[in-house]
Amino acid sequence: MASSYDTRNKNYYFQDEVNKKKFNDKFEFIRFKTKPAYKGTLGRFLNYQDYKRKTANYRDFQEEPDVVIASSVHPFAWMSGYKLSQKYNAKFIVEVRDLWPLSMYEDFSGLLRKMIFTYFESIEKKYYSLADAIITTAPFADEYMAEKYNTNRDKVFHIPHGLDLERFDKNKKMSDEILSDRLNNILNNNFCVTYTGALSKSEGLPTFVKAAKYLRDIDNFKFVIVGGGGEKEKLENIIEVEELDNVVMIDKQPRDYIPLILKKSDILFCGLMDRKAFEYGISKNKFYDYMAAKKPIVFASNVRGSLITKAKAGITLEPHKPRKLAETIRNLYQNIDKEGRQYAENGREYVEKYHTTEKIAADFLEAINYTLSK
Repeated sequence: MASSYDTRNKNYYFQDEVNKKKFNDKFEFIRFKTKPAYKGTLGRFLNYQDYKRKTANYRDFQEEPDVVIASSVHPFAWMSGYKLSQKYNAKFIVEVRDLWPLSMYEDFSGLLRKMIFTYFESIEKKYYSLADAIITTAPFADEYMAEKYNTNRDKVFHIPHGLDLERFDKNKKMSDEILSDRLNNILNNNFCVTYTGALSKSEGLPTFVKAAKYLRDIDNFKFVIVGGGGEKEKLENIIEVEELDNVVMIDKQPRDYIPLILKKSDILFCGLMDRKAFEYGISKNKFYDYMAAKKPIVFASNVRGSLITKAKAGITLEPHKPRKLAETIRNLYQNIDKEGRQYAENGREYVEKYHTTEKIAADFLEAINYTLSK
């Protein structure tokens, strides 16, 4: 179950109050039209409350559940999930996709931060305790839970994000004709260091753009940014002020086009600003797309336990250092046939072994069986 509000496009997927999509005899996905629209901090939290109310009171299940998994896109889902588990005498699993309130630490300060933290920490404490099992995408989150709430680490399962590799590879083979002439021309006629995804503050993209000025001496070398978001104007201003003719910005592309764009690129970039929540690691969908594309990756971040380093899929370096980033990219460019190829092969092998949807599903089943055996 999920909300039908699309936070990126700021619109509803469906206008129905309740929309059901049946995939097969055993899987039905339900979306609720949560209100008000997800705009501003107040609207956001009122929307969360509406989601909690509607999901907690939903009763039209095909069969009574044995297990209820409540996933924290926001933690109000834990409240409704627990209520449903009590209604049906089902096991209760908390899934932690973001460490609330740590994931909001940089968004607030002073008294407001203290109030928000006090409230959400009380929710964490309660539902971590009530859960029969906890699933977390962050690799070191069990430390946080144990230290702060004395959570039994035996019931915490680290299950990262996964990738439908079959679909990814199918999309990677799509015809170049699906891409615009401009994008095809850039990718086909240049050595491209590419970023795909949201243009958000957390991605560290100003550093990526500023690094381009140190590599203007290389002919037919482009920094390519594909996506949309709140940082677009800021990035365009940097490009204009620095007169960077080697940086190209492309509007957001359909999700299915991304594998082809990555395949036609040469090096892939990912960055993250420093955030308190990253002390416990991170699972990022972009990692798995990049590794599946079989390209070397440059990751600018201080996040603990870099997966790019662990998988030997590329190079991890400190964020916010454009000159150092440029030097790293230059070195990789000069050694692309040997070092770059090895990183690419390592990344693909790693994602095939640990991050397919089949592997993630098996890990989920293990967590579910753990709760049922208690």
